[in-house]
Amino acid sequence: MDEKLIKKAIKGNFKAYSLLVHSLKNEGYKIAYTILKNEQDSIDAYLQAVEKGLKNIQNLKEPQYFKTWFLRIVINEAKNTISKNNKLIYLEDVESSRTIKSKSDNQEEKLDLERSLAKIEPQVREMIRLKFYMGYKLDEIANILDVPVGTVKGKMYTALRSMKKDLEVR
Repeated sequence: MDEKLIKKAIKGNFKAYSLLVHSLKNEGYKIAYTILKNEQDSIDAYLQAVEKGLKNIQNLKEPQYFKTWFLRIVINEAKNTISKNNKLIYLEDVESSRTIKSKSDNQEEKLDLERSLAKIEPQVREMIRLKFYMGYKLDEIANILDVPVGTVKGKMYTALRSMKKDLEVR
């Protein structure tokens, strides 16, 4: 990312900030989608992150971490969306779950995988999604989640081993 542009954004240049978040649009949306699994909610979470980032850009201390900082805001907004929607059950979700149950064995395997993934603690689930759904490297995941690389490796290894045992039983 262009550090000059980031420094301009930190100083309050809206156009610079706009260019920066636009360059992260696809990545931000994909991260939100892996968490929310809903197109509209993912777009909303990304846009809320843009707004929150704009309000707090002056708090960014080190320009080289803009991407990590912004993607972390996207993740947090996606989590906020989950907690807001957690108590609501939409009719379309009930209908889609009925449709999924009537699909082939491949769909059942995907559903088993999602169930197994749901049993893992949220931070580790994020790590797995960032690695296998989004293609991030372990050091990038560590930066985004603000944890040591060793923690990412250890927690992912343990979780994947647990998921493997869980899926073998089925």
